[in-house]
Amino acid sequence: MAKKKPIYRPDDFDEVDDRPSRSQLKRDSCELQKLGLEFAALGDHIVKEAGIPDEVVAALLRIKTISKHEAKRRHLQYVGKLMRSFDVSHVREIVEAAREGRDIRDAAFHHLENVRDKLLSGDDDLLQGLYDTHPEHGQRLRQLVLSARREKAKGKPPKDSRALFKLLRQLPTPKEEK
Repeated sequence: MAKKKPIYRPDDFDEVDDRPSRSQLKRDSCELQKLGLEFAALGDHIVKEAGIPDEVVAALLRIKTISKHEAKRRHLQYVGKLMRSFDVSHVREIVEAAREGRDIRDAAFHHLENVRDKLLSGDDDLLQGLYDTHPEHGQRLRQLVLSARREKAKGKPPKDSRALFKLLRQLPTPKEEK
């Protein structure tokens, strides 16, 4: 007589595995590696003053000295491993603050580019507004706008356009005047 095969019911498999999957562990490791790379790019002074373990500081400072691709990849894996040993929330905050600062700086730069482009395209109302707001730079501003417009019309290199941009960067913004 053949043995009966046991019948397993779903209730017999109630054990739930709470461990993260291997894929999730790899994603977390890659995220820590990228965080370490971004953090190291902020500069040696910031890395040293962040209050993280000395071993991690040394590994982060070493990233910049490695030039070979494979060696850098392996070293980043090592940095990721080291960063798992402590709470990286402080490091995340520093990197996020640097990103926000970079975004603000980029937005201001693009705003100045738009102002310059409007001035060069013939927006005399904007030019008059800048003249009224900054009378000490008004004459130089008008000279640069007119000569930059002539350069653009003749297809010459944008020498005065660059000078206009530099002048616009030097002008105080309304926030700085208060």
